[in-house]
Amino acid sequence: MMKHLLKNHLLLHQQNQQKNNRLRKISVSFLLLLMANLAIAREPENLAIVKHNLVKYHDSGAYMNDIANVIQKALRYLELRVKRGDFQGKPAIVMDIDETALSNYPDLLALNFGGTKAEVQRYEDMGHDDAIPSTLKLFRFAREHHIAVIFITARFAEERKITEENLHKAGYTGFDGLIFRDGKYRTLPAAIYKAETRKQLEQQGYDILLNIGDQKSDLQGGYADESFKLPNPYYFTP
Repeated sequence: MMKHLLKNHLLLHQQNQQKNNRLRKISVSFLLLLMANLAIAREPENLAIVKHNLVKYHDSGAYMNDIANVIQKALRYLELRVKRGDFQGKPAIVMDIDETALSNYPDLLALNFGGTKAEVQRYEDMGHDDAIPSTLKLFRFAREHHIAVIFITARFAEERKITEENLHKAGYTGFDGLIFRDGKYRTLPAAIYKAETRKQLEQQGYDILLNIGDQKSDLQGGYADESFKLPNPYYFTP
C-alpha cells in the first residue's frame, strides 16, 4: 500500500514539474516576444526615408490630386448652398493661406522639411509662393457668386504687406478680409485664435458656409457650417 501511494506521489510530482516547465517556456517565449515588439515600437521610421517619401508624394502628383479631391467636395457643397440660397446672414467662406491657398513646397524643400520659425518666416516673406490651382478655382467661384472670402492665417501682422502682394500676384484678388495673428493671439494656439476669429465674424453678420485649411487647428472650434481638411504631411500647427 505504501509503495503504491509513493508511486502515485512521484508520478504526480513529475506531472506537476512537467507542467511548470511548460508554463515557464511559454512565459519566457511571451516575454521575448513582448520585448521584441517594444524594441520595434521604440524605433520610428528612419528620417531619411520619411523625407524621401514626402518628396515622392509631392512629385508623383498625388499630393495635388488629394488636395483637388477635397476642394472638389467643397465646391460641390458651395454650389448646393448657392442653389438653395439658404443663408442666415452675409454668405462667406473662410480660408487658411499656407498649404491651402498658397503652396510653400519649394521653401519646405529648401529647408529640408525643417528650419527655425525665423527661417520659415523669412521664406514666407519672399512673397513668391504659387497658388494651389484647385483652391484658386474655389475662390473664384465664391467671388463670382457674391460670397465673401476671408483669409485667416497663422502668419503675423507684420507680414501683411508681403502677404497681400503674394496673394494678388497668385490670382487671389478681391477678397473681403485678411486676418493675421496679433495682440493676445500671437502666443495662443492657432486653434483658439482661429475659432475666436470666426466667432467674431459671425457676430458681424457673416454666415460662414465653409471653412477650409490644411491643419486640424484651422477647423477646430466650430463657427462654420462645414469644414474641409486638406492633406499636409509636411508640418503641424497646433
